[in-house]
Amino acid sequence: MNGKNKDTWEFAHKYCGKVWYVCGMVMLPITVIFMLLVIGKNEDCVGSMGGIICGVQLIPLIGSIFPTEIALKKNFDKNGTRR
Repeated sequence: MNGKNKDTWEFAHKYCGKVWYVCGMVMLPITVIFMLLVIGKNEDCVGSMGGIICGVQLIPLIGSIFPTEIALKKNFDKNGTRR
């Protein structure tokens, strides 16, 4: 990996990590609330709720690709050189 690729790689991972952290902080209380709603329910109900929550949580995590790509384009040219 040359210097340019290493720089863009590190930038993208640091940026995406920040996005994931914010998403996690937003999703945490929502997840707790929904899981509290199924306390004492049968295994199928708890499992279904957990599966639905996991599926919904994937949306912003996968969606983080788009703001990361935008940030890369703002900070680097097409050759990977910082602007």
